[in-house]
Amino acid sequence: MSSPAPLAAGLDISPEALTLGISLYSAAILVGIGVGINAAAKHRRRLAVVMAVIVTVLVIAGVIVAILSSTHNPH
Repeated sequence: MSSPAPLAAGLDISPEALTLGISLYSAAILVGIGVGINAAAKHRRRLAVVMAVIVTVLVIAGVIVAILSSTHNPH
């Protein structure tokens, strides 16, 4: 029985690059929340809705990646 291929099969990704990616990902979510709150406070509904959608997509993508990485068993 063969084991499933890793998420980053064949990619040589350093821990530093992964840390930078996670930092940029979380920064994007925080900036999106901040812009959305500011837009809502200034009654710019369209921008607030766009930011809410972007943050939602980022969070859902993060959850999917976390689930996929946690179900991967390299042994």
